[in-house]
Amino acid sequence: MVKEIYKDRVKTLTDIWGVVVTKWKDLNRETLVEILKESYEKNNIKPLRGFKSTNLYEKELISLYVVGKEGLGLYDEYMELFNTLLSPEEKYEEIAKVIPESPEKSFELAGQDKDVLARALRLIFTEVIFSFADEEKLIRALKALGSSQNDAIQHTAKSFSRFYTAFKLAEEIAEGIIRDKMNYIAMKKAISIKIGFDYPLPKSNYVALISQEVFNVKPKIIKKILELSTIQ
Repeated sequence: MVKEIYKDRVKTLTDIWGVVVTKWKDLNRETLVEILKESYEKNNIKPLRGFKSTNLYEKELISLYVVGKEGLGLYDEYMELFNTLLSPEEKYEEIAKVIPESPEKSFELAGQDKDVLARALRLIFTEVIFSFADEEKLIRALKALGSSQNDAIQHTAKSFSRFYTAFKLAEEIAEGIIRDKMNYIAMKKAISIKIGFDYPLPKSNYVALISQEVFNVKPKIIKKILELSTIQ
């Protein structure tokens, strides 16, 4: 069941699919991104993000892919649509499936590109936050990548673990679960223990950014919980 905090987002993505399935033969990825951007802005939905603010709506095609395939079950009926408009996302899923068994093979499939490997992790992450997969699926992938002897793979695992930790903290601030700095510190430690390997924990300004830019949490609430004097 989709968490309350994501229901408007998933509904917006579902509505986009209602448009896309009727006119997909006249679309390309650029127009698909524009449709998604317009729908998000109309519904006051902000893209999922970390520090990087580049290509945010293009990255959101992963969310569209996950909702279409896992949420609406459209893949078999509209395989040609997926193959035409969402083939990179199909590739990310192919990479994601390989990660637990062989981090090195997954990196080869990603063309030895850390950004592509991170997109595969983002696909699993999106499945998890939309409740289409258990969190353990992402933790297992992060641990597998974190155990690799390849520096680039390890770096990707550590960077994404920091993002996921920051995102979960921001999510729980938005949900009202984290109400003060003590809760915040305890939850950060609990997430890091769950992930289970050393990585740089996110600073408060990272959590603040996601709280504000993804979840629309009011700055005064963020400042109070994180004990920040200013928000960048």
